[in-house]
Amino acid sequence: MAPANQPLIYNPALSGEPLYLRVLRTPQQRQAIANLRRHAAFGVEGDLGLGLQPYEDKRDDIGIVTAVYRGARPLATLRLVPTGYGLTGAERLAEKVDVDADILGDGSWELGRVIMEPEDRHPDLLLQCLRLTLEEVMRAEHVRHFHATTTPAMARLWRRVGMRTIVNTTGASGARYCLVHGQVDDVAAALNVEAPSALQMRAYAGSAAAVPRGGLNA
Repeated sequence: MAPANQPLIYNPALSGEPLYLRVLRTPQQRQAIANLRRHAAFGVEGDLGLGLQPYEDKRDDIGIVTAVYRGARPLATLRLVPTGYGLTGAERLAEKVDVDADILGDGSWELGRVIMEPEDRHPDLLLQCLRLTLEEVMRAEHVRHFHATTTPAMARLWRRVGMRTIVNTTGASGARYCLVHGQVDDVAAALNVEAPSALQMRAYAGSAAAVPRGGLNA
């Protein structure tokens, strides 16, 4: 126990209550994170002139909006938006600077709208939320690449989940921004979760074991 003259430090990452994930598929379900989203920052996309803010609802609809809960309270939200619709920061940025086209192909997802309440913004808790969310997305969806258009400060966070800076650029204000990218196996390794390729191999091995030698008609 801390001495009486020292403040107690609350670390939300050490709570014994488990975290769980919800996917918010409808506008009505997304009302559960309306308070969290009041903290949403549009400065990066606006300063880079990406023209994405009018499409927020569309990006919700085509993407995966998640919330991590502890008990009845949402702690964090993260949105993943697939490429192919021209509605990710990387796709819009590719119209202005050179971006490797391979990372914008099939199975490519933008990570964005990472929001927590100020009192919950502990690095370890954020990593727990990211791990829970990305592990489920990698299990349920076809994923090859993750990317995010972000500030240098946030890029340091994304490095902790297996991503790296591949483009540096400057906004209209002169502020520096970057595009970070991670292949799915690198992200899985950084989060210490099973990579989709390993899951697929295990599923294949299980199905093969259930089939008699020579196939179903043997």
